[in-house]
Amino acid sequence: MSNFQLLSIDGDPIFRLGLRVACEQYPDLEVVAEVSTETEALGILEARSIDSGTAKKPADLAILAVETLNWRSGQTEALEFCRELKNLYPNLPLLLLGGPLTPEQLAEVQAAGANGYCPKGRDISLTMEAIRAVASGHTYWATDAATNPEIELNAAVVQTVENSAAIADQNADEPTVDTPVHKKMLAYFCLSGLREIDAALAVVKADLQEVRAADPTDLPSILDGVVLSGRRRELLAARWIVSQLLFEGKGEKAEGRSKFGNGFNGGGLREEVGGKNEEEDGRRKTGEARRENLLNSSQLQVANSKVSAESLAVVTNWQASLFDSAAAKLELDLVNLTGLPLEIDILRSTKKRELMSSILRKLQDLLEELRFSQVQQTQLSQKMPAILRDLWEATIIDFFGRYYTLPTGETGVFDGSQTRLKLAETQGGHAADILAGSGVEVVPVLLADADVVGAEILDRIPMTVDLFAHLLFEIPLTVDNVSCVAGSPEAMQRAEALLENLAIQVASGVVQPLLNNLANIEEIKQIFYDGNLISTREIERFRNNLSWRYRWDSYFVEPKAIFESRFWLFVLGDSGIKRISIYAPRNLELAQLYGWQLALTLLLETRDAIAPRVRAVISLLGAGVVYVLTQVIGRGIGLIGRGIIQGIGNSLQDSKFGKNG
Repeated sequence: MSNFQLLSIDGDPIFRLGLRVACEQYPDLEVVAEVSTETEALGILEARSIDSGTAKKPADLAILAVETLNWRSGQTEALEFCRELKNLYPNLPLLLLGGPLTPEQLAEVQAAGANGYCPKGRDISLTMEAIRAVASGHTYWATDAATNPEIELNAAVVQTVENSAAIADQNADEPTVDTPVHKKMLAYFCLSGLREIDAALAVVKADLQEVRAADPTDLPSILDGVVLSGRRRELLAARWIVSQLLFEGKGEKAEGRSKFGNGFNGGGLREEVGGKNEEEDGRRKTGEARRENLLNSSQLQVANSKVSAESLAVVTNWQASLFDSAAAKLELDLVNLTGLPLEIDILRSTKKRELMSSILRKLQDLLEELRFSQVQQTQLSQKMPAILRDLWEATIIDFFGRYYTLPTGETGVFDGSQTRLKLAETQGGHAADILAGSGVEVVPVLLADADVVGAEILDRIPMTVDLFAHLLFEIPLTVDNVSCVAGSPEAMQRAEALLENLAIQVASGVVQPLLNNLANIEEIKQIFYDGNLISTREIERFRNNLSWRYRWDSYFVEPKAIFESRFWLFVLGDSGIKRISIYAPRNLELAQLYGWQLALTLLLETRDAIAPRVRAVISLLGAGVVYVLTQVIGRGIGLIGRGIIQGIGNSLQDSKFGKNG
C-alpha cells in the first residue's frame, strides 16, 4: 500500500491538529506540512519541489479548507488560489473541505480545478475515504445531503456526465445497450413515490409535534399520538421498499452489458459487414446509441445517487422509529401486569413516565457519544458494563437533579437499620445527617450503590451487546435462529422488545438504591411514591415482596430459563408492562451453574426423563383399576343386586297367592 503525503491548508489550528491526529491512525496517510494561509502553502510547495526534484507534484494531495480563504465573504479569493495552484502544479490533486455549498459554488469550484469536495461535518472514515480517492487520482464530490440535498444531485450530475463521457471516449468502438423502457418507468415512478412519501412524512411529523405539545394526559391526544406514530412507521417502511425497487436491476443491467460485449467481440459481427457504406452506417448508429445510452445511464445514476442519500436517511429513520414507538407506548398506561413486583411500581404514573423518558433520551445521547468515539464492535463486550453504568448514572442525575438535597426538619424519617433489598451493608450515616440537620444530597447517596446495582441488575440485562451492536453497526439480530437485517419487521420487533426491557431494568436500577437508602423519607414519599404505597407498612411489604422475588428468580426462575434456552423480558404493551420469553442459546451459562442451581437443572432433566414413563405407568394402572371396578366388581355388585330384587319380587308374589288361597 502506497503512502500518501498530504499538505493541510486551514486557518483553524485545532482542525489541523485533529486532521493530523486522525491521519496518524492510518498507515497510508501522512501529513507532511501544515499551513494557515495560501502564501505559506505556495512557499512549502516550492521548497518541497526543490528538495524532491518533482516540480510538478511536490505532494500527493493538498487539502484546502474553504473557510480559510473567507469563502462566505469572498469566494473569488478561493477560486483564484485554486487556479493558481493548478497552474503551478497541474499534477497536484486538490481536495476542498468545508461547509455546504450551493450548486453554483460547486460548479465554480470544479471549473477552478479542484478534484474533490467533502463537508467537514461528516464521519472521519468518510473523510479518509475522500482523501484516499483524490490522492489516488480520482474525483470525489460527496456532499451533506441532510443540509442541502440539491447539491448532491448537482454533484452527481457533473460526476456522472464526466465519468460517462470518459468511458465513452475510451470505449468508442465498444457496443452499448440502451436502458429498457420498463427500467426508465420504474425509476420515474419510484422517484415520484419517494417525493410523495417525503411530503406525507413531513405532514405526519408536524402533526406529531402538535400532539406532543398538547396535554399529555388527554386521552384523545394520546390516541392521536399512537396512530400518528404507526402511520410514520408505515411511511418509513414504504420508503425503504421503494428505495430497494429503484436499486433493483442495476446489477442485472451491468451483467447484460458484459454478456452483450462478449458476444459482440467473439461472434464475428464486424466481419459480416460487407461494404464501406454498411460500416459507416453501423458506426453512425453506434454513436447515436452511445449518446442515448450516456444520457440514460446518467439519469439513472443521478437517480440512484439521490436515492442513496435518502436510503442513508432511512437507516437512521428506522432507529428513530424504534425510539418513537417506545416513547409512544409511554403515553399509555404503565401498570405492571406481570404479577411480579418491580421497583418502579412504587412510583406514581407521572414519575414512571418521566423516568422512562429520561432513560430513552440518555440512551440516544449515549449512542451518539459511542459513534463519535468510534467504538469498535469487538470492544462492546468489554465496555458494556461501563456503558450501562454510564447510562444508569446519567439517568439518576437527570431524573433527580444533580444537586437535589433533602431538607432537614421534623418530617425527616429514616430507619438506618432497615433491611436492604440487594445491598450487603446498611448506611445509617445518611439518617444521622438528616436528623442532625445537615441535609443529604440524594444523587451521591444513590451513586454509591453503583457496584451492587450493576452486579444485581445492570449486568444481568439480557442481550445488551446484541442490541448496541444492532443500533451502532446495524449487525443483524438473530430471531429464532434466523438472521434478520436491520430495519426488517422481525428485527424491529426484537429490537423494540430488547430496548423496552433495557429501559425497564435500568429504571428498576434507578429506584432500587432509593428504596435501600431513603425509602421512608417523607419528602421522597410525597414527590415520588404512589398514593397507595406511602405508609411504612405498605413500603416494607413492597420491599419484602421485592426481596422474595429476587430470591425466587435467583434459585428457581433463572436456572430454569437457562436450562430452557430463553430469556424473560419486560415489555411495554397497550395496557401496561407485560412479560414475554424469547429463545436464546445459553449453553455457556448452563455450563457455569453450580450448587442448587445446577441441582435444579438436574431435577428438571430427571423429571423430563422419568415423567413420561411414570405417567404411562400411572395411566396403565388407572386403566386397570377402572376395568376392575367397572367390569369385575361393578358387574358382581350388579348381579347381586339383581338377585336381591328378584328374591324380593318372588316373596311378594308368594305372599299374595297365599292370601288369595
